Amino acid sequence: MPTHKSGLLFVNKTSRSKSLTNSRDDTEGLREIQQHAQRSRDYEKEKERRRRLRKSNLPLGWVPISSEPTRSLTLGHRRLAETPTIIKHEVVEKNRPLVGPCPKDEAKHGIPILSAITPTGATVEPFNQFRISMNTEKYRILEYFVRRYFPAVTRLDVPQFMGRPESRSSNPAILWVRNALTDEVHLLALLAAASARLKYRDRAHFAQLDLPEHLAEAALRNMRRYLAQGQTVSEELIQTILCLWAVESYKRNWNGVDTHRNMLLHLTDTYLGGFQNLEPYTRRMLWFADRFQAAATQTPPVIEDKWETEDLTPQQYKCVITAIREHGREPMAVGFIQASEIFSADFQELVRRIVKLCSVVQCRWIGVSVQPLIPDRDWAVGRGWAISDELISFNDDPILLRSLRYRRLQDCVRLALIAWLAFVPASANHSPDSRAISAPMVRAAIDAKPLRARLAGILESHGKQSPPRCEKFLLFWVAALGAVASELVENQEWFALHFQAFARQFEIYTWEEFMPITERFLLLEYLQPANCTKLTWLLQRAAYAEVGD
Repeated sequence: MPTHKSGLLFVNKTSRSKSLTNSRDDTEGLREIQQHAQRSRDYEKEKERRRRLRKSNLPLGWVPISSEPTRSLTLGHRRLAETPTIIKHEVVEKNRPLVGPCPKDEAKHGIPILSAITPTGATVEPFNQFRISMNTEKYRILEYFVRRYFPAVTRLDVPQFMGRPESRSSNPAILWVRNALTDEVHLLALLAAASARLKYRDRAHFAQLDLPEHLAEAALRNMRRYLAQGQTVSEELIQTILCLWAVESYKRNWNGVDTHRNMLLHLTDTYLGGFQNLEPYTRRMLWFADRFQAAATQTPPVIEDKWETEDLTPQQYKCVITAIREHGREPMAVGFIQASEIFSADFQELVRRIVKLCSVVQCRWIGVSVQPLIPDRDWAVGRGWAISDELISFNDDPILLRSLRYRRLQDCVRLALIAWLAFVPASANHSPDSRAISAPMVRAAIDAKPLRARLAGILESHGKQSPPRCEKFLLFWVAALGAVASELVENQEWFALHFQAFARQFEIYTWEEFMPITERFLLLEYLQPANCTKLTWLLQRAAYAEVGD
């Protein structure tokens, strides 16, 4: 190994040396030390230069292309051109080009024509025509927008949205990027929204720590200047505001969300004729963003359009229950029916509809084969959104409930059901193939603060009056849900401590002992892959845990 790479240098010492002496007066030794240090610095600089060179040559998801193709085109580029990167989510027709018709033959003399090495399929536009300075990081964020962000926020995995099937011959995300080629504000907003999801949901890191906020501020400044000039209100402007809405939503800045939402709805109603006149995928993104905020802030959604689905007929429900029992399981959620005496009449009816929905979801979870009378996944997703709307907007008359304790319990159940339903569309065996690059991983919008506050009030009252055992089982399940569904770590820990306290009361220390509780109310292990492992870990350590603030 060269001396400059070894990190150690021994000067003026031999095997016969008996002491470590100062080399200050040894001119030759000092010269060797300085040369060694200089070689080490040069070596580190060269290593950093090579690292940057390798990083700059990493593929960005499309074919490097020149405006003047020549004979010097490498074989590697030819192969890339022949097999461009294709997004796994089939939202475009196979081999359908993005850039106009391709000539049939190559140019004369064997020189490849431009279209022969043009990306096809769903590749991000590579021609450096953007109005802002683009670097490797921004290109990758843009590719993330096409591959991950857009399919998730518009739920491309659900072809029938609100009962209206829509055929698409090209990737809608690519169309949004095309519209941003000559629109600086629109491009900044797309980058801001995608980078915010990368930062706050995927926990990605950027060279500039506040990159999403920086992009959003730049987009907001340019948009204000655009509006001050009295420019036309277009669909792209609505999409820009919607992306800025998404940035504030990922940051959980609900005041900022309200500001963008109010401006968006004002412009839509005043200049574009309302929500129904928006482009289909803009409507999708706006509808889901509105529901996300409603669930997180416990306020009714502003977009009144609902995803209407028919309820199960008695014959369908009987078929669902029979199929579950034939698989050796019992229908879940019967515990809510048994505890219905603490609910008002209106909430009891809502709970019955939820139980029917959960039975259909359970069929998919346990692997019941497709049957004509059992509704498909799209029905369950739409039904889940419709019931979530009702739960969020539910406001019961306090006079109809017999006591304050019952009102608190009912509201606690309502908040828990909202959190549980938020995970169902992307849960195991109920979502599309989780390995697909476009499969959206839904995280509940709820940060569990309202649920925590409600459960804390109920537990505080238990010090004055001991509740029935069936009520404790219900709260045990709520604590388990909060431990796995909460987004904030402080809420996860709070729910986990109280979950362990209930486990000690009932002397339940294994998953097998806890399973009857989840089956009695709603299954938790299917919501996220790690739920079973996390709850098992908490149960095993429940004997040693202590409840604290």
